Parts: sequence; structure tokens; C-alpha cells
Amino acid sequence: MKTRRAKLPPLPALPAKGKESEKNDVFSSSKRSEIMSRVRSTRNKSTELRLIDEFRRRSLVGWRRNSKLFGRPDFVFPKLRIAIFVDGCFWHGHDCRNTTPKDHADYWRAKIERNRLRDAAATEHLTALGYHVIRIWECDFKKVNQEKLDAKLFPIEEKLRKIE
Repeated sequence: MKTRRAKLPPLPALPAKGKESEKNDVFSSSKRSEIMSRVRSTRNKSTELRLIDEFRRRSLVGWRRNSKLFGRPDFVFPKLRIAIFVDGCFWHGHDCRNTTPKDHADYWRAKIERNRLRDAAATEHLTALGYHVIRIWECDFKKVNQEKLDAKLFPIEEKLRKIE
């Protein structure tokens, strides 16, 4: 079953920079834009490593990384049909941080909103494929939020117990 992915709205253009900032760059602004558009994250390492520690502490087995599923979940339990996304609070618009950069605020608001739309589309798509989607926020790893993390990982523990 193949579903079409919704097109995301374009980001607003950043305001033009002054002549001073252009002097320090060896590339033209269009070339710099082209270069930066090709930069891709190499994953959210620190929070993913914390989640791996949680999996090991709880003896949760059967997870895989680098899944090719739609939305690229950070972890997948293929046999349990569970997809886990570990989201950074700023980048994915979590309400634990009420911060928006003051510079280029419209751009950042639009960017974070597009990330949220993409996250919702991935969740909807994977749910339609029969996956249970779990979103773990960066702030869930703080000690004060341990109960939230426990509640999110509980379905995995339950399903693993039923298999054993």
C-alpha cells in the first residue's frame, strides 16, 4: 500500500544580509545557500545513545537502527511493529521550551512548523501500516521526567513479555 506524501509549504526567505557579513564568506550567498541546503544531520546521537542505555538497562531486545521506513524512525522493533522517534525539543517544536530565536523568527517558526507537519505525516503513515509509533522527546531523559519515559517504554516491555 503506497500513500502519497503531502507536500510541505516552502520556508520564507531569510532577510537580506548586510554587506559586512558577505565580506567574511568566500562563497557568494547563492553558492553558500546551495552548500548549506545539502547539509544533513548525522542523527541525534546523544539522545539516541541515552535511549540505547535505557533499552539495555531494561533488557529490551530486538530493536534496529537506520530503518528505511517512511519518516526514518530512529529505532524500530520489527517483530513488535513499533517505531520510535527521538525528537529534539527545539527542532520538533515541543512545548517544554518556549523559545524562538529572535533573529529570523518567521523563518524559524515556519521551519519548526514544517518539521511538525512532517512528523505528523510520518506518524500517520506508519500507523496506517500497522506500526505503534512512539515519540520520545529530548526532555524525557531528564530525571524529573522519568515517569514520562517509563510510560512511553511500557508498551514495548509489555509486548516483549507476551512473546516470551
